[in-house]
Amino acid sequence: MRVGANTRAQMRKLARVWRQGEHILISGDTGSGKTTLERLITQIRIEKGGHVVVFVAKLSPDETILTDYKGWVRWKEWKKNPGPDENRVLLWPDTTKVKTLPEKMALQKKVFTDAINDLADRGKWTVAFDEGLYMCSPTFMNLGQEIAMLHAMGRSSKLTIITVMQRPTNVPLILFGSASHAFIGRTRMDSDLKRLSEMGGRESAKSLATRISALGRRDFLWIPVAQDWAPEIVNVSR
Repeated sequence: MRVGANTRAQMRKLARVWRQGEHILISGDTGSGKTTLERLITQIRIEKGGHVVVFVAKLSPDETILTDYKGWVRWKEWKKNPGPDENRVLLWPDTTKVKTLPEKMALQKKVFTDAINDLADRGKWTVAFDEGLYMCSPTFMNLGQEIAMLHAMGRSSKLTIITVMQRPTNVPLILFGSASHAFIGRTRMDSDLKRLSEMGGRESAKSLATRISALGRRDFLWIPVAQDWAPEIVNVSR
């Protein structure tokens, strides 16, 4: 997807106010541009220095990931002592080593849990969960409690967390309550609108719900929870 000049200008605006230790939430439908937006945001953090790790939950090899994250280092297991050139990391377990789906998910969960436990003690890392719903849902990886604790404990050590999800279902409330910025895509599901419309900012919950349900396919409503701004629309293709 080609990113337009308007979106890049909005990302420069985000870069001026987003501080290490502040969390970001991205929610939207499949194909809306969530991952593209996440890459733009992680690039801001890379340019400011520090370490960035993206949790990749793909079960099978996906060359598009390696293309989109060109120049990043893939870790198949968590390393406690990264090398000098390992500041952009894809934490992507090698699930080809096991055969069944339960075994693959168990392997992912072990690697991700090792990382979460270690990151809680680290400072000034930026962590991106690219499949927040999959990781938090009790039906799948069931890491919601661990991710919630990372939000609660990591803020004091300037740990930044970016959570990307399709829907708020089964995602811990702390992810919403601790976000300094939220980028919300279109949804007309009443349960989603209720949670997303309570993100805060200058608008009422009713007004936010109306704006969210009226968004275009590639639109995100940027809610700067930590700033005294009115929400504005980001379209990743403009």
